[in-house]
Amino acid sequence: MTDAPTTIGLIGLGAFGRLAASCLNRHADVLCFDPEAPEDAVRAAGATPVSMEDAAAAPAVVLSVPVQAIPVVCVSIGASLQENALVCDVGSVKLRPVQWMIDTLPRHAQVLGTHPLFGPQTAEELGGIAGEPIVLCRARVHDETYDGAKRFIADTLKLKVLEMSADEHDQQMAFVQGITHLIGRAASAMRLEDFPTATLAYKRLLQMKRNTENDAPELYEAIQHLNPYAAAARRAFLDAVEGVVKSAEANEPARR
Repeated sequence: MTDAPTTIGLIGLGAFGRLAASCLNRHADVLCFDPEAPEDAVRAAGATPVSMEDAAAAPAVVLSVPVQAIPVVCVSIGASLQENALVCDVGSVKLRPVQWMIDTLPRHAQVLGTHPLFGPQTAEELGGIAGEPIVLCRARVHDETYDGAKRFIADTLKLKVLEMSADEHDQQMAFVQGITHLIGRAASAMRLEDFPTATLAYKRLLQMKRNTENDAPELYEAIQHLNPYAAAARRAFLDAVEGVVKSAEANEPARR
């Protein structure tokens, strides 16, 4: 595949799958398979409901499924993939999904790891995705295919392309997503409320809380448990919090 595909197979119609379908259908025919999505929901997202085999037979296939499901999905679609088909995931971690795709997909399939750094909430708040960043992690992909995919993403979808290795991605995401989701979950567990006195910083904290509350449990699990750098990032954050708390307590004025 050297040019922008006229047909894209989409596996999965969750929250991000619906966003992907609504953005991609302006530029290509989107053939979607999701056994749990009613046909009218698929059509409402701007895609055509098809079998898994038909979706996988497209020249470009997007796996919009939980990271944990990627190995099983790859085995299921392998026999239907075209020669030199491009298979992309959209997960929040990259090292393991990319390796899973390389290990389980036929060798004639090309593999590209992607991570759109936005979601439905961002698209709704901003009125679209133009200018939003997406990470590309080259895996098993021909130069001409990669260049064509990058042009489609940057010039047609108008996204800001960030290129890095899967390892570099996961190191950064351990902090970018791992820590923010940890804070959001903690704010949710505390049941923090909005107040008339809320400052901008506090409102941003509440936004983190709302964002994480709306995320699927599988996403949080992937961010915290499937990123090999997440545990160290959590430990560094908790150590820092503990140090700050000890400092605050040590400087408390004596109570009479």
